[in-house]
Parts: sequence; structure tokens; C-alpha cells
Amino acid sequence: MAKKSKKNSKINQKIKKYFDGDPFDVGVARVSTQTLSELFHYLGIYDVEGSKEMLLKVARMIWSEVDSDYRGAILDFFEQEGRIYKATTPQEPSLERDDKIDMLIDELDATPEEAGLLREAFMDVRSKKISIEKMESKLRHIRYGLKKERIQKRLDGVFDIDDSLEFNASLRYVIYGQNFHKILTLNTKIYEYDYLQEGEEDALVGEIEEEKERVVALKQKEIDSFLATLGEEHPYLSQKEIASALRSAPPKSKLSYPPLKEEILKRIVSEEFGETALQLHDEELLIALSESCKLPYSNKEQPYTLELHVELNSLLGEIWKSKTLDFSEVIAAAKKEHEEHFFADLSSLVAECGSYATLLHLSPEALHAKVYDALLELLPMSLVISPKVARKTLKRFTFSIHEEIAKKQRYELLARTIRDFKNLFPLARDMRRKLVLHIGPTNSGKTYQAMQKLKNADTGYYLAPLRLLALEGFEELRESGIDASLITGEEQILDEEATHISSTIEMCNFDVDVDVCVIDEVQMIDDRDRGWAWANAIIGAPAKEIIMTGSPNVKEAIEALAAYLGEELEIVEFERKNPLVFLDAPVHEREVEEGSAIIAFSRKDVLKLKQTFSKHFSVSVVYGNLSPEVRREEARRFRAGETQILVATDAIAMGLNMPIKTILFSKAEKFDGVNDRNLLPSEVHQISGRAGRYGMHEKGYVGALSADVLHIVKKNFHKEAHKIAIPFKVMANLDHIKLVGSILEEKSLHEILKFFVKNMEFDGPFVATNLDDMLEASVLVDSYDLDLTTKYHLACAPLTLKSPYIAGAYESYLGALEKKIPIPYTMPILTSSHAQTTDDLLRAEDMVKEISLYLWLSYRFGDYFIDTNRARAARGVLNKFIENSLQQNQLAQKCRMCNAPLPPNSAYGICQACFKKNYTGRGVSSRGYRSK
Repeated sequence: MAKKSKKNSKINQKIKKYFDGDPFDVGVARVSTQTLSELFHYLGIYDVEGSKEMLLKVARMIWSEVDSDYRGAILDFFEQEGRIYKATTPQEPSLERDDKIDMLIDELDATPEEAGLLREAFMDVRSKKISIEKMESKLRHIRYGLKKERIQKRLDGVFDIDDSLEFNASLRYVIYGQNFHKILTLNTKIYEYDYLQEGEEDALVGEIEEEKERVVALKQKEIDSFLATLGEEHPYLSQKEIASALRSAPPKSKLSYPPLKEEILKRIVSEEFGETALQLHDEELLIALSESCKLPYSNKEQPYTLELHVELNSLLGEIWKSKTLDFSEVIAAAKKEHEEHFFADLSSLVAECGSYATLLHLSPEALHAKVYDALLELLPMSLVISPKVARKTLKRFTFSIHEEIAKKQRYELLARTIRDFKNLFPLARDMRRKLVLHIGPTNSGKTYQAMQKLKNADTGYYLAPLRLLALEGFEELRESGIDASLITGEEQILDEEATHISSTIEMCNFDVDVDVCVIDEVQMIDDRDRGWAWANAIIGAPAKEIIMTGSPNVKEAIEALAAYLGEELEIVEFERKNPLVFLDAPVHEREVEEGSAIIAFSRKDVLKLKQTFSKHFSVSVVYGNLSPEVRREEARRFRAGETQILVATDAIAMGLNMPIKTILFSKAEKFDGVNDRNLLPSEVHQISGRAGRYGMHEKGYVGALSADVLHIVKKNFHKEAHKIAIPFKVMANLDHIKLVGSILEEKSLHEILKFFVKNMEFDGPFVATNLDDMLEASVLVDSYDLDLTTKYHLACAPLTLKSPYIAGAYESYLGALEKKIPIPYTMPILTSSHAQTTDDLLRAEDMVKEISLYLWLSYRFGDYFIDTNRARAARGVLNKFIENSLQQNQLAQKCRMCNAPLPPNSAYGICQACFKKNYTGRGVSSRGYRSK
């Protein structure tokens, strides 16, 4: 209302311009009758006739209606006319004009009343524009108007715009014992203009009077017929409501049926829809229904209010006629139209939002989800996407994706920076390197020849797959009179005069250039978890000559890598120095000869086999969980003849040169970290190759302890190993991690590693390596307040989080580093010289691994890990404890429920008592068979 009042005020000011500063009500008096008539025609009002006084009265009445839209139209009329009605004293009429009007009136034979109206009509018309024709035309119009006024007065009615006579009639209503009359406004038929103008007045009055009587009679009959249909009982209305509706119906209405009060309509409609909002208008009923629609590309439902526009006359007809109300078609049509408009507007809005998110490559589902996040809050119970809502949604959407866009742009920058992986090793790229590949089976001398070249070089690097091999390489260099340093993750023996370095491959230094670099066991480039270290070393080792040693199945992969690097590759193939013989029959445990190695693929199986063979032989054992020192001591005992046979996992396949005559497989399957599977030909070849050490045995022998194992091993023994294929796995080093973190503006190591694994694409034959272990560790380190460099080193640490003992120690280290406090090493307490059970042995092995972790971290955080000497001393004690334990013929197992000792070589993890207590009576017999 305030806005409309303000608008009217402006119109009031503007129109004063055309009345010489006077308001409309004052200035309009100066407007001629002709101009006023033209004004009413401009406004679309055609039934205002008569004197200027009447025209002025109606004009002022229209102007006074504040809520009317006529004011603006009146202003438009005078603006188009452009005339200024001066407020000066009216001049005396022009005698020439008045004389002309009087002269023409005399010619027309007008009555005094007609003459007065003619003078009034032409009083403002310029003399030269007045003609007899115009006067005649105006006189006809005046006479017609006067005639209609007389007829209307005689008939007690008013001619409507369409020239039908509108009149009031008294109609009788008899219903439910009530008898009353009601005045209704009726209309005769329509009379033509010429007929009314030319017809004789008395005849017209008589004819129209008869028409009135006919219309009244017809309406009375219609009312009587309508009342007869109502009956005593009505499904929607009570007798009182019907009588009241008939009595209160207005005399004149556009509706064909008596209107009903809003509360009655609401009650009737509510019976159909339940409680609902309802608005009654002159010709329609507005019903608000609660609806919902499923949003595209989403499981969400958007509630909205459906405005149902029901034609009031039709609804009243259905009610008065007692018909069953059925809105289903109307609702379905309205719902369809409303939702189609919404979906069209939504589609346009999503398309516009999508144009801003092109860089994100969002799926339709993701794009719609983001739009809904921005839009739906602006649409409470509505599906109307107004221009304002669309603008707000777009603004919210673009704001919500701003960070993602920026991050995506940073991703692209990072991808361009790190995609060409080989250029991340600038020192190697600046050198003219030569690649040499020594390939051949085990016991062919390929590594020996590579080490000879290394010894003859002025400077060199030996990169080993294991700490034990790195130690042996270091000792071999020192025995040859070469100054050398040893660098492994947990041990560093540094010589300031060193010209050569022996290290584990993960410790390769890409910033120190040398003459020769030997990369041992290069087929490990295909390893799921550690293959990245070989790929990084081959690509980035800064040496003039890179000598790689490995099995024949790596040849094509190295050729592809050399071609990508654009570097010269020389391939030297080696043959085994003595033959391998495959045994055609399985070897029983009592038929095993001294100098044999029994191969299993788990710590548990190794310890079981040791107990079995300890009845007949002295036994050395080697498995991955043992520290390198213990493995080395067990191998020494076997080499020295202190033990007769060796029981080992495939840990002997690399780096342990022992006088094994015969390799015997106890199993033909292993767990590879993901699944249990049969051995691969390459694994059978690598393990079998340890049989028949050159210089000690003329031949080597390979077999199995059982026929089924023998069958599988034999098949793979004679099968060519699967060729190693590209792509190669690569891993980010600390510099790469820092680069990723800075570009992504990310401090979470876990997020950076996830990005590297999932998002990085490389130019060349590379993919991001499996970082599952590192990702698992990164979740822990991210929960502490540490810098990114510290987090990276901690996540790279050699640890097995599956061991509760090691996981607990690791978390205590993280807490101490966060608080920046020293971390002492606490010596473990051993109550005997050897383990009594396999669990005691496992705990000792975990203690050695904890020491390895402590020492590894001490080389990176020397200010905090302060007890390295005590840790090394403890490792010596624990290794001796483990060695003593392995020399025991029997180690007991404990029941996993009550910790009671189990019989030797028990096939079960629980004792008989716990089995009976927990499982018998539950469908399992005391012998371990499920009952029927």
C-alpha cells in the first residue's frame, strides 16, 4: 500500500504541469466536454454520457479512487495531448463562434434543451471547425441519449453497455417451509443501436416491458426448478446453510449458482484434501496443496505448495447439484504444468552453473547435488525459480566451487610440474649415463661380475634389496681394501675417506654422483610394495654406468625403460654354472639328506617343520620376521656344518649364499599380501636356483615333500617366467611430497599421498605405487601436531602396525615427538635364555623390530632418540635369545583362549579343555566333527 501511495503522489505532481500548477480536481474543470468524452473512450469507459457536469463528476470520482489504476492512464492521456490548461480568467466567448453555433442550431430545428446541450458541446471548439454536419451528428447523438434516458425512466431500468436493459425484479423462493421474495438484477435481450434509435418510443417501451415479463417468468421457473432439485437431504449443505445462501446471494453476480460462504467452501474442500489453505475470489477458488516432486539426479524430494485454481462457478455447480467432487484431473494437470516449468528452469540453471564448473568435470549427479545445496534453501515449499532466486543460487554455487576450482587449477599445475617423472632427477639427467643389464639364473655369476666392476671403479654405489645384503656388500668392499660406508635405514657406518657406499635401495642418494652403481635383484621392480625403489634408482641414480643384475624375465621391461630415458643399454646374458636336476618323486621326511633346505611360506609353517625335522636332524631356520643378524647367524651355522638341514621361507631366495644341495618345497602356495595363490614360475626359479652352490656341488636338486606339491612345482619349474611388463611403479620422495603440499596448500600427509596415488598421471611408463602401508601410517601421524617433513619420515618408517606391540611403541614415539621430549630406550626383561613357546619367540622378534624402528628413527631425529647404544646392546641380547630359542628342538604353542601349553605340532590353536567347553553341544562333536 505504501508503494502505491508513493506512486499516486508522483502522478499527482506530474499532472499539475498540464493544469498550470493546479491539482487535477481543479484543473479538469477547464477541459472541454469533447475532450472529456475522448478521455473516457481512452480509458475504455463508454457508458458515461450527458452534460459536462456529469462528465466532470465521473472524472473526479475515478481520480479519487486511490487503488485504481486509472490515474496513470489519465496522466498518459494528457501527456499525449500535450496541452496546458491555463488558470487565467476565462475570456469572453467569441461572438463569431457563438453566432455560428446559434445560426446552425436554428437550421437544425432543435428544442431548447437540445440547443443548450449543443452549445455546451461546441463551446470549446474553434469556429472554423464547427460545421452543420458535425452539429447534425451531435444532435442525433443527443436525441438518442435523451430518448434512452426517457425509456430507462419509464421501464425502471438501465441500458447496459451491450444495450440490453438491466432491471430489478422480485423473485419468489419457497423452500423448507420458508417463503420469501428476493430482488435479483436481470437483463433483457440485446437491442440493436439502430432499432433503439429509430424505433417509436411508446412501441419500444411496450415491447421491452413484455420482454421484462418474459425474462422474469423464465427466471422464476429456473429458480423453482433449481429449488426442486435440492431435496430434503443434501450431501454438502444443511437446510439452514442452503436457505441462508439463497437469502444472502447478491442481486447481481457473474456466477450461475448462489455463492457460498468461505468457511462452508473450506469445510467441503477439506473433506476432499484434508486441512488446507483456501482463498475465495470473485470468480475462482484458490486451494493450496502440499505436494513434493523427485529431483533429477537425486533421491531427494522437494516439498512445495501447489496452488490449485478452481473455477468457482463450476465448483458451485458441482456442490449445488450434489455431484461427487473429483479434483484428480485438475490436480494432475496443475502438478504437471507446475513441475514442467520448474524442471525447465532448473535445467537452465544447472546448465549455467555447469558452465562455471567445467574445469571440475562433475558428473550430472555431482553437479545437481551442488546446485541443490545452493538452491533448495531458497525454495521453502516452492518450485518457483524466480530470476532473483536464480541469481542468488548462481552466486552461492560459484562461491561453493571457488576453492575446488582453485584446487583443480593447482592440481593441473602440479600435474604439469611432476608429470615428466624422469626430470625430477636433474643430476642424473645432466649425466651421460650408460645402462648395463646382467641377466641370468641364480648361480650364474652375474652379481659377481657386477661387483668386480664396482670394485675397480674410483667411486661407486651398491644398492641392495635387503639390509643383510647391503652389509655383505659393505664387508666385501672392505675386504677388497676399498674404503666404504654402510647406509641402511637403521644403521650407518660412515667413513670420511669412503669412495664407495653400500646401502639398501630405498636409501639411494640422488645428490651424490659416482662412476658405477650396481643395482641388485632388478626384477624386484615388479614388486607390488617395493618396486618403486628400483624404478626410482634406475631413473635417478647419478652414475656414469648403471649395472643392473636380475632374472631373464626383466629384460624387455628394462629395454622399454632405457628407451624412455633415451640412454644406451648393454645387455649381458649369463648361464648357470652347474645344472639343476628336478626330482621325479617326492622325498619323505626321513629320506631328506644333509645339506637340504626345506621351503615353507609362513613363520608358523617354518617353526612346525623345524619341530618335525628336529627329531632326526639339527636344524637352522630362516624367515622374514627374524632380524638380519639372526638370519645371518642361522645361515652361518648351516654353512659351518653346525646344523644339517635348513628350514626357511623364500627369504633365502635373495642374498643368502649357502651350501644347499637340495631344495625341497613343503608347499606350493603362498600369501602374497592380498590372496593365497600358487607359486609363480619366477618364484620357483628364484628359490630353486639356491640349490647346488657352484664350487661346492656339481649339481643342484629340486623336489618336494609331497606328490601334490611336487606336481605344481614341477609344472612351474619347467615353465618360462612371466615377463615383467610396464608400467613401472614410482613413488614420491620428500621433495616431491613438499612440492605437492605447497601447490595443493595441504598439510595432511594422508591427503597428499592419496592425491599422488589417485590423481597423478605421468608421461612415460609409470604409475603411482601402492602406498597402503604408508597411507595407514599417515592416518596416525596426521593426528599429531607435526610438520610435513617429520610426518613423511615417520610414515616411511619400517613398521608393522598389525603388531600391537610395535603399534603401541610407534604411537608413543609420535606423542613424544609432538611434545619435543627425548625418547629413551627401555631394555626388555627376559626371564630365561630362550623362548618357551612360539608366542614368546614372536614377542622377542617384535622387540627386535621395535629396536630397528627406534634406530631407523634415530638417524632422522637424532635429538630425540638418544639411547641408540642401549638399543643396539638390547638387539644383541634379543638376537642371542632368539638364536638360542631356534636351537631348541621343541617350542610349545599356547592355547589362544587360556594360554595353556599345547601339544607339539598341534593342528589347533586351542586346547582340548577349551574346545569341549566352548564348542561341544553346538553341533560339533568332541572329535572336532560337525554333528548331523
